Amino acid sequence: MRDLVLLTIGLVQLSLAKASFFICSLFFKKTKRRGWVVVGVETALMLKNISSALPYSISVNFESNKFYNRSYTFQLYSKSIIQKAIVTFYSPMLLGYLMTRHDRFLYLGAAGFIKQRSDGRRKEFKFLKTRNKKLVCYFLGSEIRSFTLLNDYAKVHQIDVVTTYQGISHAGINSTQRELNRKTLGEVADEYADKIFNPSTDQMSYIKQETFPCMYFLESSLFECIKNKFESVEEIVVLHGPSSPIIKGTPIVRAAIKKLKEEGYQFKYIELIDVPHDLMLQALSSAHIVLNEFYAFVPGVFGVEALAHSCALLTSADSNIEPTLSEGANNAWKVTPYWSVYDNLKVFLDNPHMIEQQAKAGYEWALKNCTYEASVAELNRIVND
Repeated sequence: MRDLVLLTIGLVQLSLAKASFFICSLFFKKTKRRGWVVVGVETALMLKNISSALPYSISVNFESNKFYNRSYTFQLYSKSIIQKAIVTFYSPMLLGYLMTRHDRFLYLGAAGFIKQRSDGRRKEFKFLKTRNKKLVCYFLGSEIRSFTLLNDYAKVHQIDVVTTYQGISHAGINSTQRELNRKTLGEVADEYADKIFNPSTDQMSYIKQETFPCMYFLESSLFECIKNKFESVEEIVVLHGPSSPIIKGTPIVRAAIKKLKEEGYQFKYIELIDVPHDLMLQALSSAHIVLNEFYAFVPGVFGVEALAHSCALLTSADSNIEPTLSEGANNAWKVTPYWSVYDNLKVFLDNPHMIEQQAKAGYEWALKNCTYEASVAELNRIVND
């Protein structure tokens, strides 16, 4: 019954989008605006950064984020039942209007204007392409990452990966229906998208076409925070700031920290969970070593922010596994699979001079590959090709 209701709502929304497009086409000039329409749910400031990176673009955010206080061109938030009802019928009409003003649409994650549940945005994308719109998909992680495919990869290579534990930390995410939804999402993107951004191994999916690497858009100011962090170190500071402790490897980190403390190593360990972004950046300013995440194959935003703050980074990201990582990535951090957290951290504590060396290498790599300017140039090169 629920599926039937959602299907009906989706069809009504599609009709509203088409009607809105037709009516708006009559009343607005044919001249299109040059910018992109960037659509999604704000995650790690990617929606704000991408919409700012593409000239003359507008942003549509479907959900507020307690960690980021930013403004968007359209904010379609719905907390109450009444608000949800309003957004349900307003969002497809907004799509129709935007299609009369713009020819290029970039979708971040799995969000869309039309309720899709299990059709992978097929109705929405088909409508866009029938009007000759350019379409780009930019995936962020769990919405596209296949549990079946990545778990099969883990079995072949006899390792644990993100999906090994994600079903425990996020109940139901590994269900058959959710996997089918991810499969459909990838297949629909494959069919309709002109370009797709997605780390091919870390976010292993049912996408068949070539995918492009995700970007980081780090503000230049982040690279100016700490210049003399290693001049007179009285106490080594080790930082771990997981957004989701189980799938980031926090139990393994805590075990390594405990064992090192028991062995008499002197250092300060800071663990931050569920804190505002500004506090995370403040903590990075005083940290010397950052323990990032240990089941992923890319460093994530927090990891590259650590590099920008001249921290020696330990993470499982590995360019031998994830081919979309930029050249020199494995020299930018200490590649640390989950079984090596204790050993690799111990090496740094035994050889403090190596911490600064690793931090400098990571800083230079991030400065070359992860700045806002570098990301803007690369994004525009790919999507405007």
